[in-house]
Amino acid sequence: MVLLKNDTSKWQKSLDDTSPKQIQHMKNIIQNKLILLSLLFSLVILVSGMFFSEYFVKNLESVNSKLLSVFTQYYLWVGLLIVLISLLIIFLPISKVRLGSVKPEYSYFSWVALLYSTGMGSGILLRAVQEPIYYLQNPPIISANPQILSLQYTFFHWGFTPWAMYSLFGLIIAYNLYHQKAENIVAALIPSQNRFLKSAALLFILLITITGVIASLGLGTAQFTNGLNQYFNLNLGNTFLLFTVFLIGVIATLSALTGIHKVIKLLADFDLTFSLILMIFVAFFLNLETYFTTTISALAGYIIHFFDMSLVINTFKTSPKFTKEWTVFYWAFWLSWVPFTGIFIARISKGRTVREFIIATVLVPSLATIIWFSVFANNAFERVSMGNQTKFNNLFTSLFVFLQDLPLSTVTIPLAALLVLVSIINSVDSAIFVLGMLSDNGNINPTKKHKMVWGAIITATALGLTAVGTSDLLNALSNILIIMALPFSFYYILICVVFLKNVFTKK
Repeated sequence: MVLLKNDTSKWQKSLDDTSPKQIQHMKNIIQNKLILLSLLFSLVILVSGMFFSEYFVKNLESVNSKLLSVFTQYYLWVGLLIVLISLLIIFLPISKVRLGSVKPEYSYFSWVALLYSTGMGSGILLRAVQEPIYYLQNPPIISANPQILSLQYTFFHWGFTPWAMYSLFGLIIAYNLYHQKAENIVAALIPSQNRFLKSAALLFILLITITGVIASLGLGTAQFTNGLNQYFNLNLGNTFLLFTVFLIGVIATLSALTGIHKVIKLLADFDLTFSLILMIFVAFFLNLETYFTTTISALAGYIIHFFDMSLVINTFKTSPKFTKEWTVFYWAFWLSWVPFTGIFIARISKGRTVREFIIATVLVPSLATIIWFSVFANNAFERVSMGNQTKFNNLFTSLFVFLQDLPLSTVTIPLAALLVLVSIINSVDSAIFVLGMLSDNGNINPTKKHKMVWGAIITATALGLTAVGTSDLLNALSNILIIMALPFSFYYILICVVFLKNVFTKK
C-alpha cells in the first residue's frame, strides 16, 4: 500500500508538472487525422492478414500482375524520362542555384552515407551475388559473353534509373523548400492550394511510406533470420524473429528520436565505411585483368545501349515475362520508395547547389553501386565457372556462402550480417523521421512525440504481421507497394511538369 501511495503521488506530481502546452500538444497528436487514418490503414492490413490471409495474398498478386502487364510501356517510359530530365538539369542555368544560403549540414561522406543507407543499403548486400549469378544462368537475351551481359543488366536495374527517381523527387522538394521558400516540407511537397487535393496527396504519401517501411522491417528481418538459419544450420524460430523485429523497431525509433545529426548519421557512416571495407577485402581476390575487361565492357554496353535497354527494343528486346518480372517490377518498386527517400534526401541537402545535388544523388551512388556489384559478381563468376552452379542461387544465403570461401570468414560473415541489420535500421529510422515531418505540419525537425507515435505504429504492425503471417503475407506488402506506385507515378509526373514549367519560365 505504501508503494502504491508513493507511486500514485509521483504520478500526480508528474501531471501537475505537465505544462498546458505539453497537454495541448498531446491532444493535437491524438486528434491528428493523418495519424488516425494511418493507424486505421495499418489495422486494416493487420486484420486482413490475420483473418483473410489467403484471399488477401492471392488477390493482391492478381491485381499486381495485371497492373504490371497493362502498364509495362508506361513504366519503361517513366523510368527513361526521369533519367533524361535529371541529366538535363545539370546543364541548365538552374544547376547553379544554391538550395539555401547556409553551409551544408553534412560532409560529403556523411551526405553520401545517408543517401546510400536510406536508399538501398540492405538491397545491394542481399543481391550482391545472387542477382548477377541469376542473369548469368538465365540470360535476358542471347549474348556472346553472358558475364558482361549479366553485369550490364545488374547495372541497369540498380544504376541511373532508381537513383534518378529518388533524386528528381528530392530535388523538387528541396528547390521549393530552400530556394522558393515554401512554408514547410508539406508545402514544398504539395504545391497545390486546393485543400482537398493537398490532404489527399499527403495522406497517400503517408500510406505508401508506412507500407514501405513495414515491408522493409518485416521482410528484412525475415530474410536476415532465414539467412542465419540456412547458413549456420540453426533453428531460430518465430520467437527469435519477433524479438528481432521488436528490437529493430525500438532501435530505429530511438535513433529517429535523436535526430539526423546523431544516431541516424552515425549508423549511416558505419554502414558505408564497413561496406567499403568489405568490398575492398573482396577486391583483393579478383583477377584484376579479367575484372577490368569485364566491368569496363559491361559499363560501356550499359551506357551505349541505355535507350534500348530502357525501352526494351532492338537487340535488347527481352521476353515479356522478364520485362514484367524484373525491369517493370523494379521500376515500380523504386517508385514506391521515392516518397520517403526523396523527402529524406531533400531534408539533408540544404546548402548544396542543384548541380551538386544531381551529381551526388545520381552519378556518385550509381557509380558506387556499379563498382560494388562488379567486385562481388566478377569474383562469383570465377567460383561458378569452377564448380557448383547453384551455390549462390538463394537470396538469403548467397552472400554468406560467398564470403565463406574467402579467408577471414569468421569476421566477414558476422560483419555482413551486422551491415544488413544496420541498413534495415537506417531505412526504418529515416522513414520514421519523414513520417514525423509530414504529420507535424511539415516541420523539418518533428517533435519526439510524433516520431514515437510512428515508431510504435510501424513496430506494432510489423510485429502483428510477422506473428500471424508467413513470408507470403509479408510479400503481400510488396505487392501493395507496387500497386500504390502507379497512382503515385501520376502525381510524380505532375509535379515534374510544374517544376520544369517554373524552371523554364524562371519562376
